[in-house]
Amino acid sequence: MAQQTTVQMLIWELESWFQELVQNLSEISTEEAKWKPTINSKTYEVLNQWYGKRNGWISEQFLDPISTIEFKVVHLAQNKQKYNEYAFREGSLNWTYLECPEWPNCIDYLKKTQRSLVKSLQNLTDEQLDNMVPTHWGELWSIKRIISTMIYHDAYHFGQINTIKNLFQFRDK
Repeated sequence: MAQQTTVQMLIWELESWFQELVQNLSEISTEEAKWKPTINSKTYEVLNQWYGKRNGWISEQFLDPISTIEFKVVHLAQNKQKYNEYAFREGSLNWTYLECPEWPNCIDYLKKTQRSLVKSLQNLTDEQLDNMVPTHWGELWSIKRIISTMIYHDAYHFGQINTIKNLFQFRDK
């Protein structure tokens, strides 16, 4: 059996977390996905208004760091798309032109952005992992760092999604 390359191992890690995340999301109802844990939780509606009024609008709001599950899923998908666009494509995509589908369509959007990111990685060599590429905020990062960030980002928000699910289930107790 041939030894896996580092690229193959990183793709496996990216995909294994992702499969658990998607399985978890498939069990969430629309009510659960749109439930606001706090009165000032970030929601899908916040994303839509943000696009119309640009970044300054969000900073003027008193929003809690805890959001709806729907918001988290769209956030994950949009970030995958942004990192992929800047690291492996022309890097011209900005937040205003990202997709923003509602629940449950945002799960398909998340799957689409994951497939695109994995496809971008499949033809890389291990040596290319140290190549410096742009991020969507202008810094140069290694491809290895971008992949690691996507893995950790999924895991971080997966934990938040599970916490919100638990809060939803125990909200009336």
